[in-house]
Amino acid sequence: MTEHHFFVTPECVHDGVVELTGDEAHHAGRVLRVREGESITVADGTGRVVEAVVRSVGKTVEGEVTSERTVAMPAPKITLFQAVMKGDKMDAVIEKAVEVGVLRIVPFIAERTIVRWDESKARKAADRWSAIARSASKQCRAPLLSKVEHVVASTDDLKTTADLGIALHEGAEQRLRDVLPGTPPDEVALVVGPEGGLSTREAEGLTSRGFVPAGLGPRILRSETAGIVGTAIVLQIYGSLG
Repeated sequence: MTEHHFFVTPECVHDGVVELTGDEAHHAGRVLRVREGESITVADGTGRVVEAVVRSVGKTVEGEVTSERTVAMPAPKITLFQAVMKGDKMDAVIEKAVEVGVLRIVPFIAERTIVRWDESKARKAADRWSAIARSASKQCRAPLLSKVEHVVASTDDLKTTADLGIALHEGAEQRLRDVLPGTPPDEVALVVGPEGGLSTREAEGLTSRGFVPAGLGPRILRSETAGIVGTAIVLQIYGSLG
């Protein structure tokens, strides 16, 4: 049976013991019904992953560390700026994006976004998406927990400190693979528009703020597909996938 995977802060791993507290302890003991003697894996957010044998289950879950390894930080780290879509499409994109290796997801409202929310609905959506990202991170036994940020109100507010920001746009003259440098950057940020794509004004605005326009080939992909394909291309080219 595959070992269950959890996330903790670094101070929860000490003196040969790992402790799950709060929501993680509840998920382990009450939802997954982890029992004494079972093996689990735990990541502490620094790249350290430990294997442990559970020795007590209660308000906290304690395990005795049996092995430890350090996973190198991904190069590049991927940030996905994803335009909000209607229905449950965002849920699916977040889940699959995390599975393929996106570490940070920033939902945003574009000019052609169909969904319109007030602050309360946006906050609830962000909480749900964060839970989906955490679940997907656990499912794929990721060494780092992927995070979803609050909804950004406009493409005008999209900014990045990534080494390379790319706006995926069907009207771009260059393809994604052609704008990627030979040496892996520390971080790549991908912008994906909504159903109907980014407007010309939005694409030009992103370009003026340093994002490089790039396409994914002759096919026009749906919004919920483009970010996953774009991420997979970046990670495959730099050897992290495939």
